[in-house]
Amino acid sequence: MTPNTETHKTGPATLAGRIPHGGENVLQPAPLADAEFCRLPNPRRGRCPISGLSRSALIDLGVTVPGLLVRLRKPGAVRGAVLMHLPTLRQYLRDMREAQLKREGEQ
Repeated sequence: MTPNTETHKTGPATLAGRIPHGGENVLQPAPLADAEFCRLPNPRRGRCPISGLSRSALIDLGVTVPGLLVRLRKPGAVRGAVLMHLPTLRQYLRDMREAQLKREGEQ
C-alpha cells in the first residue's frame, strides 16, 4: 500500500464523534462521511463504522498499515486517545479489494 498523498487541508483536522479532552483546539467535529479521523471503537462490543472490524483487529492492522493510527497524549500522561485516519483505512480496503479481484481474475 502506498502512503496517503492527499492534499493537506488548512485548519484543524476533523474528527467524527467525541473530541478527546484537550483536543478542542486541534480537532473540529464533523460527520463520519466527511471526517479525517475517528476514535477507535469501544473495547469488547464496539465495531468500526467503516470496516466493521473490532478494536483489537484495528490495532493489529495499525501495526501493518503505516499512518492508520494516531496516538494523542498530553506530555507526562499515561493515557491518551487513539484515532484512526479514515482516508488511510478506506484506501487500504480499496487496495485489498483490488488485490483480491486481481487474484480471482488470474485463476
